Amino acid sequence: MDFYRIKKIRLINFHNFVDETIEIRSGGHLFMLGDNGSGKTTVLDAVHYVLTAGRSMEFNSAARVAGAKHAAGRSVQGIVMRYNIESNGPLNPNGGITYAALEISGRQGRPVSIAIGVSTRSMDEAVERWGIIRECPVGDLPLVQTENGRRRAATKSEIKAALGGSGYYGQIGSYADDLAARFFSDPETFSDVCKFLATGKAYREIAAHTNDYHQLFRQLLQEPPREIFEAVIANLKSLEESRQDLDKLRAKHLFVEELDALLTRVTDSRIDQAACEWQERHLAAREFQDAYDHCSGRLTAEQSRLAELQTEQKRLDILVESTTHRHNELQRQDAQGLVAKEREARLAVDDAKHKHEQAKKKWIACQVRRDETEADVTRARDALLRAAQHAGRTLQKLGRAVPFSSAALAAALDDATKSAQPENELADLPLADLRQAADTTAQTLDRQLQATEDRLDALAKRCDQLAAEITEKKNRGEAVPLVKNFVQAQRALQQKLLRARPLYDGLVPAPGTTARELAALEQLIGDAVLATWVTDEASAADVRALLFRDFPEHSLAVISPDTETHPHDWLRRFFDYERSDGDALLVLQHQLDARHGPHVEPFLDQSILHFRLREQVLSAAPPRLLGAEQRQRELEREVRELEKRRLAAEKERKDTARELDGLRERRGAIGLYKTLLDEIDGDVRRLRETVTRTAGQFVLAQTDALNARDTCQFHEEDLQAKKERQTDLLVAMQKAGLEGLEERLAEVERKLGRIKKEHQSALVESGRVLQTVKGLQQLCEQHLASLAATRAERDAAQERLLAWHVPDGPLDDFVRVRCGQDAASRAALRNRAAEAGETAAVTAEKIRGKVVLNEGVAFGFVYDEPSNTLHDRRGRVLADVREAARHELREQEELISEQTLRLFRQLVMDNLVSKLQSSVLRLQEMARRIGQLLRQRTFGNNRYAFSITPQESCRRLCELVTRYRSLDPEKTEADLRAFIEDHADEIKNTEVGEIPPILDYRNWFRYELKVLTTGADGIVMDRKVKSIGSGGEQAVPNYLLILTIAHFLFDKDKIRLPVLIFDEAFYGIDAGRRDQLLGFASDLELQLFVASPDQDGVKKEIAYSTSIFVVKDSAYNVHLYPYHWSAAPKQLDLLDAGSNAPSPLAFEQEL
Repeated sequence: MDFYRIKKIRLINFHNFVDETIEIRSGGHLFMLGDNGSGKTTVLDAVHYVLTAGRSMEFNSAARVAGAKHAAGRSVQGIVMRYNIESNGPLNPNGGITYAALEISGRQGRPVSIAIGVSTRSMDEAVERWGIIRECPVGDLPLVQTENGRRRAATKSEIKAALGGSGYYGQIGSYADDLAARFFSDPETFSDVCKFLATGKAYREIAAHTNDYHQLFRQLLQEPPREIFEAVIANLKSLEESRQDLDKLRAKHLFVEELDALLTRVTDSRIDQAACEWQERHLAAREFQDAYDHCSGRLTAEQSRLAELQTEQKRLDILVESTTHRHNELQRQDAQGLVAKEREARLAVDDAKHKHEQAKKKWIACQVRRDETEADVTRARDALLRAAQHAGRTLQKLGRAVPFSSAALAAALDDATKSAQPENELADLPLADLRQAADTTAQTLDRQLQATEDRLDALAKRCDQLAAEITEKKNRGEAVPLVKNFVQAQRALQQKLLRARPLYDGLVPAPGTTARELAALEQLIGDAVLATWVTDEASAADVRALLFRDFPEHSLAVISPDTETHPHDWLRRFFDYERSDGDALLVLQHQLDARHGPHVEPFLDQSILHFRLREQVLSAAPPRLLGAEQRQRELEREVRELEKRRLAAEKERKDTARELDGLRERRGAIGLYKTLLDEIDGDVRRLRETVTRTAGQFVLAQTDALNARDTCQFHEEDLQAKKERQTDLLVAMQKAGLEGLEERLAEVERKLGRIKKEHQSALVESGRVLQTVKGLQQLCEQHLASLAATRAERDAAQERLLAWHVPDGPLDDFVRVRCGQDAASRAALRNRAAEAGETAAVTAEKIRGKVVLNEGVAFGFVYDEPSNTLHDRRGRVLADVREAARHELREQEELISEQTLRLFRQLVMDNLVSKLQSSVLRLQEMARRIGQLLRQRTFGNNRYAFSITPQESCRRLCELVTRYRSLDPEKTEADLRAFIEDHADEIKNTEVGEIPPILDYRNWFRYELKVLTTGADGIVMDRKVKSIGSGGEQAVPNYLLILTIAHFLFDKDKIRLPVLIFDEAFYGIDAGRRDQLLGFASDLELQLFVASPDQDGVKKEIAYSTSIFVVKDSAYNVHLYPYHWSAAPKQLDLLDAGSNAPSPLAFEQEL
C-alpha cells in the first residue's frame, strides 16, 4: 500500500507549547513519555484535531481513567488561552491565536502540510477556525510573524494574504471536505475514520468498561450510515400516512355503501309493506263478499220463518179462549171452595214436613260443629304453649349476647307455660321496649361497622397504593425529583419522541465529591431546578407546548448556539465537566451564577450553608439526584421506606379485619335477637289470637246447637196440627160428593197452561225472528259498505306498490310470491306490513342520522324521505356518488401499491439491503483476515483465534441479506419485504437519530475470541474468562482487536493515513507482550501515536520510532527531549550477542 506518513508536528501557542516542531523520522511511531499533566496528551490532541478538524473528538479523553476530568484546559478555548488547572486561570487572559500543523510524506516523498488555526478572546467566546492544506514542508507555512523584534502567531488575514488564497480555507467545513477527499476519498469514510480515531484515543477506558469481547468488538465496528435508516423510517411513516388516507377512503366508500344498503332496505320494506297491505285488503274484500252472501241467505230464511210464526199465533189464540170457558164451568160446581181449601191444606202439610226435616238436619250439624270447635280450642292452646316454651328457650340463649335485660319477657313466657289458659298470660308482653333497645344497639353497631369497613377499605387501598408505588419505583430504576407529575411528564415526552432531558440527568459529580457536598448542592439548587427539562431550539416549541399545556408546574430551559456561558471555577470542583452534558452545565451555571461557591461553617451544634449572601441550616438528608449512584441509593432508600409503611399498613389492616369480624358477630347476635322478638310478636300473637277466636267459635257453636234443638221441636208440633186440618177437609168433601171434581179441573188447567205456554213461545219466537230479520238487514248493509271501503283501500295499496315497483307479470302473482307463506293469513299480513313499515321508518331515521355525521356533512347529503333519495351538495344521486368513491378508492390503492413497491425496491432493496450486504460481507472478510493475522502470532504462551457466528434470532435475515443480488432481486425480495412489513412498527418507533436494532448488522452476530494454549482447543474469552489471568493476559486481546480492525479499516486504496492514537495505553501489559503488540502493529503498517508515563519506542520489533520525554516546569512551560530509534539491518557481532540488543535509552538535547 502506498500509505502516507506523518513526518513532523508543529505547535504554535498550542496550550503550553509556544513554538515546537517534533520530527518523526521515517514516518515511524511516536511515543510521548512523561508524568501526568506534563503535556504529552496535548500532542496527541493536536494530531487528532488536525486530522479530524475536531469531529468526533474530545480533548484528553483518557483523563477519565486517571481521575477527575475538568473542562478548563480540555476545551479549544482552554488550549488557546493556555488554561492550566494549577494556575486557577488562563495564562493568556486576553486570548490569542493557536496553530497545530502536520507534515505528511506522500508519494515520491513529496511533503503535504495540513494545519488548523484557532482564535478566541475568552473562555466563554466561540472560537474562530480556519484550515490550511498545502504541498510544502511544514516549516514553509507562514504560521509565525515577526513584529518589533518579537515573534507571534500569524493572524487569519495574514495567513490568507501570505498563501495568496492557495491552500487556505476560511471555513473549517471546507477544510474538512478537502481533507476527506485528499486522504480518505469521501466524507463517509472520513466520518468513520474520525470516529475510529476517537475510539482508539479513549480505548483504554472503553475496554475497561466492557464486560466481554463480544461487546468490545461490536463497539469497535463501524455503525451503518444513519441517513439510510432515517430515509426508510421516514418513508415507512409516509406510507403509513398514505395507508391511513386509504383507510379514510375505504371508510368513505363503506359509508356510501352503507347508505345505499339503507336506501335499498327502505325501498324493499316499502314494497313489502304495500304488497302485504294489498294482499290483506284483497283477502278482506273476499271475506266481506262471502259474509254478505251468507247474510243475504239467512235474511230470506228468517223472513219465511216469521210468516209461519204469525199464522201459528192466530190458531193458538182461538184454542186458549175455548179452554178457558170449559174451566169456568167446572169451577161453578164447588160453591164452598172445599177442593181449593183441601189443596191448600195438603200443600201446608208438605211445607211443614219439609221444615221439620230441615230443622232436624240443622240440629245435628250444630252438634257436630260444637264438638269440632271444642277440639280446635284444645289444639290452639297446645300450639301456643309450645311456641311460648320455644321462645323462652331461645330467649335464654340470646339474652346473654345482648347488652340489656330480657327478664320481664322471660317471666311472662314462663308463666304462660304453667297456665291452663296461656292466652291470658301472653296478652301484654313487653316487646316494644326490648325492640327499641335492640334497634338502638343495632344502630350503634351499624355505625361502628360502617366506620370499620371504611377504615379497612382505606387501608386496603393504601396497601395496594404502596405496593404499586414500590413496583413503579423498582421499574423506574432510580430516584426522580419531588416535582408534581414528573414521571408522567417524562413518559409523555418519550412517547412524543421529543428531545429533552432533566437537568440532573446531565450532571455527573466529579470523582472525590462527598455525599455531604452533593447533599448541600441539591439543597442549594432545589428539586424544581434539577427537574428542569433541557432541550434545544429545534425541539423547544413541541416540548413547550406539551409541558405548559399538560404539566404547567414544570419548567423548561432552551439552549441555543448564542446562549451566553457563565463559567464558574468552583463548579468544576463538584462536577465532572467532561462526562457531564454541556447543556446541563450551561443551565446550572446560569442558575448558580456566583463568583464563589458554597461553603459550610459550624454554628452551635448545627452546620450552616453559605451561598450568595444567604445562610441556611444544612439538611442532614443524603443526596438524591446528583449522580447515578446516588439516585440508585435514594431509590433503594425510598423503596425500603415504602416497604416499611406497607408492612405497617398491612398489620393495621389485619387488626382492623379482626375488629370487623367481632363487630359483625355482635351485630349478628342483635339481628337474631330482633328476629326472635319478631317471631314472638308474630307467632305468639297469632297463636294467641287463634286460641281466642276458636274459644269464641266454641261458645257460638254451643249456643247454635241449643237453638237448633228448640226449632226442631217447634216444627214437629206444627206438622202434626196441619195433618189434622187436612183430614177434616177430606171428610167434608166426601159428604158433599165432590170426589172427582178436582181431577177434572186439574186436567183442564193443565191443558190451558200448555196452550198458553205454546202461545207465549210463539209470541216470543215471533219477536226474536223479527229482531233477527232487522239485524240481518243492517248487517247486509254493513257488509256492502265494508266491501266498498276495502276495495278502495286495496286500490290505494296497489297505487303505492306500483310507485315503488312495477312487476313484469300479473300483480296478484307478484304479491303472492312476495308475501310467501303469509299470503293466506290476514293477521300475518298485518303484522308483516306493520313490521315492514316500522323497518322502513327506522331505516329512514338511520339515514337521517348518518347524513348529519361528519362523513355525511362532508358529502353535503340531503335526504328526501318520501321519495327515498339522497343527493349530495353537487346534486348527484347516491349511485353516482358511490361510483365516484369506488373510482377514487381504486386509484388510491394503486398509488399505495406503487408507493410500497418503490419504497421497497429503491430504499430497501437498492439502498438499505445493498449497504447492509456490503457491511456484512466486509465484516465476514474482516473476521477471516483477523483470523489469518492472529494465527501467525504468539503473545507470551498464548495464541488467539477470532470468529463470528450469526445470532439464531437474526440468522434468517442475515441469509436473506447475503443472498441478495441486485441483478436478480426476485429470489429474496418477497422474504425481505415480508420481514420489513413484519417489523414495520419496531422500525418506525425507533428513537430519532437512532438505528433500528433489528436492522443494525452489528447485532446479527456473536463475536468470540478464543485463547489457545499448546495442545488445547481454546477457551472462549467471555465475561467470566476475561477476568481470569494477569492484567497483561486480560489486556492483550483488547489491543489485538483494535489493531486488526484498524488494519482492516485502513487497508483500502482510498485511505492513505493509517494512523492510530493511543492515550494512556498498554497499562499492565508485561514488556514481552507489549513489544509483541508493537511489532504486530508495525507489521500491519500502522503509524502509532502513543502517550504513556514510561512506554518508549526503542524495540527491536519496531523499525522506526521517535520517543519524546515531556517535562513541564513550574512556569507551565513544556520541554521536549527526543530519541530517534531505528532497527535498520546492521552487521551483527556473532561473538557478543549482547551487543546486538538496543542500547540504553539516552534522550537528545531539548527541542
